[in-house]
Amino acid sequence: MHTHIWSNPVRLKDGAGQPRTIATTEEAANFLLLNWPIETGEKFVEARRTCLDVVNGLRPPEDAREAFIDACEEAGLLVLS
Repeated sequence: MHTHIWSNPVRLKDGAGQPRTIATTEEAANFLLLNWPIETGEKFVEARRTCLDVVNGLRPPEDAREAFIDACEEAGLLVLS
């Protein structure tokens, strides 16, 4: 499996307040699918779509990073970097 590494990992606090570091598109996709604190949101849907596009080679990994940060902010997760 090809891993889509980001140039700068995203550090955040998850819904339980635990620190997390997300460094790849695949990690972001898993977090969005398995640990996301809300089930709706325009940025959430866009982040999932963008991660899928990156995995399928349609977009660069940094697009997924940006979309993931936007979704975190929409969900009220504290982004530390």
